[in-house]
Amino acid sequence: MMFPSRSHAFDELTYLEALMPLQMAFGITIKDVRAVLAKHADKITGYPDMTNDALAAMLYHGFSTEEMDDIALAAMDAFLEDKPEAEGAHRAIRKILIKHGVLDVSRRLATGTLAKRSGTDASQRSVMAGAAVI
Repeated sequence: MMFPSRSHAFDELTYLEALMPLQMAFGITIKDVRAVLAKHADKITGYPDMTNDALAAMLYHGFSTEEMDDIALAAMDAFLEDKPEAEGAHRAIRKILIKHGVLDVSRRLATGTLAKRSGTDASQRSVMAGAAVI
């Protein structure tokens, strides 16, 4: 296939990229952002009065072209690894939300939650809490 006034392979690739943005390879939507927010709802910071739908829309429309490309590439990488494309895209969205400070991953599980998971009693929890401070 020949392109008008294009003679080098690199020029043709650049021309193709101009015709079809990378994001078209994986159609990221507000629903993808909302799914990531729902999965990590306990880590959302700074938006107490916004619904997940409103926050997802605001964040989606705030993504740069480079961020959208990163999400599309992550989706394609997941596909090549025989994983669902959405899994790769959601992982990339999560990283972007962490970078923007929307998700705070520094939070640790509360002692009560840790006890429920591990089956420890109150005395063991206090020892674990003391050890965590050291």
